[in-house]
Amino acid sequence: MKPFEPKAIFAVIAVITLLYFATATADAQSLFEVESVNVTVYRDGLVHVTQTVTVDELAPEITLSLLSSSVENVIVLDEDDLTLDYEINGDDLTVLTLGAESISVEYDSIALTSKEAEVWTLFADTPYTSAVFLPQNSTVIYLNMMPTAIDTSSTGIKLSLYPGQWEISYVLSLTSGNGTGDNGTSDTTIPIEYLILAVVAVVAVVISVLLIIRRRKGPNVEKTVKAYPQLKKEDKEVIEFLAEKGGQAFEAEIRERFPDMPRTSLWRLVRRLERLEIVEVKKIGLENQVQLKK
Repeated sequence: MKPFEPKAIFAVIAVITLLYFATATADAQSLFEVESVNVTVYRDGLVHVTQTVTVDELAPEITLSLLSSSVENVIVLDEDDLTLDYEINGDDLTVLTLGAESISVEYDSIALTSKEAEVWTLFADTPYTSAVFLPQNSTVIYLNMMPTAIDTSSTGIKLSLYPGQWEISYVLSLTSGNGTGDNGTSDTTIPIEYLILAVVAVVAVVISVLLIIRRRKGPNVEKTVKAYPQLKKEDKEVIEFLAEKGGQAFEAEIRERFPDMPRTSLWRLVRRLERLEIVEVKKIGLENQVQLKK
């Protein structure tokens, strides 16, 4: 019987090794499926990423790719809004998911955008199909690839992206015009001074109306506090702030009012008040509005 040659033995070992790693990779990928990736870009360049993932409940852990190795305010929750343990290594996020059927991952990053003069650029190397929401009143001036869809609305621009390395440049407009049509009409630009005066006048009217309404009928903070003696000091402060704002405020306004409170702690505080039925959270555009219940 003719013995095997060394080259043949090496080839067989190489094929077996490749098959092993291919099978292991396929098994790892079958443990979870990324349902959605939403990338919200704010006017100051901050990017908020939200990922929804379905998970094999028997999987002890999964590893997701982050859009950046520089992230903060990471929140990982299961389908019951319970916090899950995680570990970040570079741009990989490993989540301990045993028993979870779906998870949501949220984080912020300031490393995905850059600004040169008046032009902002978003750099996104994403392995997932993603939806990018640009700020309101933004205008896209450059795309290195064509998205699968572009949706425009009064709240901003939504770009549907397929996996790849994306470069999206845009500018934020502070003026408005009637455009230049085929009939030869020219653009009309409103001076920024007029815009500022108009905004100040509108804000003054709105504040006056809100003060009148609040004086007539406002949330009874003392009654709420007495009805829930288990409230913490920070819970009461947020309730008082909401009352000052006429009974409602956006989460961004609450974060601005309490800058020393971590984003995760504030998120849990709002959810705690929601479970106690003291507040309700409504989606207004791309933001959450917290309202005191009467």
